[in-house]
Amino acid sequence: MTGYIIFYIGLSLFIVHEMDAIRRHEWRMMIINIKDELAYIIFTILHIPIFILIFFGIADKNDTLILILSTFFVIHIFLHIVFIKHEKNEFNSMFSWLIITGIFLSGLIFLSMRLEII
Repeated sequence: MTGYIIFYIGLSLFIVHEMDAIRRHEWRMMIINIKDELAYIIFTILHIPIFILIFFGIADKNDTLILILSTFFVIHIFLHIVFIKHEKNEFNSMFSWLIITGIFLSGLIFLSMRLEII
């Protein structure tokens, strides 16, 4: 259970990041070109089934899902690096990048522990 604390830190940071993504209008970097109010509603509603699946998977102790999420936590930072110069990217604060980096480090540490790399 102790090793999972690192995973839960990463998941918590990811959830906080998604709150930050709403504040920073992440949908504007996507292909969809619709009004902000509608985009906000769609973006937010789409996260409900995503989080339900995550929480049910964790409640069922689905190790495959946990490993997939941890891998995504590592890959996620590179998505932000790719879009760093995007004209509509608003993830430009130290706080946003601390969250993104924390997600990355949590995923990397958890995977390293699980795969016994460290």
